[in-house]
Amino acid sequence: MWTRLSTIGSLSWAILAFLAAPLAAETGDPLAGEITSPVRDCTGGTTQDMPLIAWGADGVVVHANGQSLTPRPGLLADAGWTLTLSVKDDFAAQLEDYLACETPFLRGTLGMLMAAAPVTEADPRTEQIVFYKHSWSAGDGIVAAEGIRSPADLRGKRIAIQAYGPHVDFVGRVLADAGLSFDDVTVVWARDLTGDGNTPAGLLADGEADAAAVILPDARLLTSGGAVGTGAEGSVRGATILISTLEATSVIGDYISVRADFFDAHRDAIARLVNALFRAEEAMRGFMAEAGNPDRAVMAQLMADDFLGGLPAEEGVFLWQDAITDGWSGNARHFADPAELRRFAVLSQEVAAALRGAGMIDFPYQLATAEWDYTALTDGLQNLDDRQVAVFDPELAARAVNQLRRTGQLEANTKIDFEVYFEPDTPDFPADLYAEDFATILRLASTYSGAIITVEGHADPLHFLRREKDGATASELRGIRTSTQNLSLQRAIAVVDALAAFAGETGVRLNRDQFIVDGVGISNPAFNPPTTEAEWRQNMRVVFRVLTAQAEATTFNPL
Repeated sequence: MWTRLSTIGSLSWAILAFLAAPLAAETGDPLAGEITSPVRDCTGGTTQDMPLIAWGADGVVVHANGQSLTPRPGLLADAGWTLTLSVKDDFAAQLEDYLACETPFLRGTLGMLMAAAPVTEADPRTEQIVFYKHSWSAGDGIVAAEGIRSPADLRGKRIAIQAYGPHVDFVGRVLADAGLSFDDVTVVWARDLTGDGNTPAGLLADGEADAAAVILPDARLLTSGGAVGTGAEGSVRGATILISTLEATSVIGDYISVRADFFDAHRDAIARLVNALFRAEEAMRGFMAEAGNPDRAVMAQLMADDFLGGLPAEEGVFLWQDAITDGWSGNARHFADPAELRRFAVLSQEVAAALRGAGMIDFPYQLATAEWDYTALTDGLQNLDDRQVAVFDPELAARAVNQLRRTGQLEANTKIDFEVYFEPDTPDFPADLYAEDFATILRLASTYSGAIITVEGHADPLHFLRREKDGATASELRGIRTSTQNLSLQRAIAVVDALAAFAGETGVRLNRDQFIVDGVGISNPAFNPPTTEAEWRQNMRVVFRVLTAQAEATTFNPL
């Protein structure tokens, strides 16, 4: 049996919130079959218990509570709340407490909250109102066995996923972007997320699965430090990290929801709670970036002790760094900005589709939100324009891409690709013809906002091949190669320019530095030589490649 190392990796403890799923949770069947608690009314006051999970963003609630799990003077107390916090990593137990009004709150990823919907939405009292978004995850990944190089290679394979855990929707999103669905794979359900029990990592290591959705510390263990597994020290020979939320940074979102009966009775008080959390997140984002700050020392030690069971304080810092916290601006965009591509309504549709595909819900749910007026929740905030964005160094990124191409590793590092075809002898990409393609590319860029995206211009080799056959000189053939390479580069630049213009016209944010433009001319045609007009046209294309962290490592500054 595979055994996890006792120390935590230096980069992740992502979504450690779901360490202890119920013992029966090895099927992925609807969660309703696991829940037995009756529903009780829940309209009491603002002295309440609130569940946390062992996740860095939950430190925001602790900080707002006076840097304590028990009530102390702080932002929450000032807002009229007396909260007793507890780390509740068993989501089914959370749900039992929620129904019984031991707490009016649920804490989980959107996939977890959606999986609970068949239970919570069956009674109007317990319908979920999602009122706060904590963060995006940057600490989860899919590890694949030897021979699986891209998500498309998962077709027909076995994927280990924790039942009722945080990764069902993550796997569903990656499969969909590879042109697959849960019908194309076999899911092997695990009871636990990590540790020595029945886990996805253990199922992969024991040969019972071909891939596994895991937290990044386990991913690095399985792959000998994030490279290729050697088979020693708990790794799996040939295993690699297929893709992670270091690239797919807008896939796994963490939230708090509240019962509808309690929300209706205490809407104003919950609004004050949300403002207190916004202020705590703003403060914590500041002091956690300062190595010598005493508040950082206190919170790092608290999270290491209470979230991670007594690990060194530095692990509390790493836990915080795995969470891309949202704060006021992130929540305002996610819930209220129709131009935000990864907004709640869109993510809900994705998550519902993934859970249905995995057999965990029978029909798509749309959880209600608080529908805050976010302009009324800014009291005490210092910086409303605090959007966290990935920062790429274009020069270093281009250098990394060129190195991958020279060493023949570009295909291996390409996890998702998308092609745009253009008309012969034209560098133009008008929005009316390419709007659907542009929308897809923008969605990919937003979903995989931590990844480099290369934009390769390709040309058709038919003219070169004809001249070569006719006996053209070496000088003429070099000229043709050079001109086609220049033309393909111009087309790649033109498509990114058109994409940026389309984004601007539709109000969508685009990180231009994420895109690295490259012209490869006739060096890699889809058909060589083309034998039909259709093949000839397919050679005239621009290929968008989403690259993994191996290329990103020297070019991407973590959030």
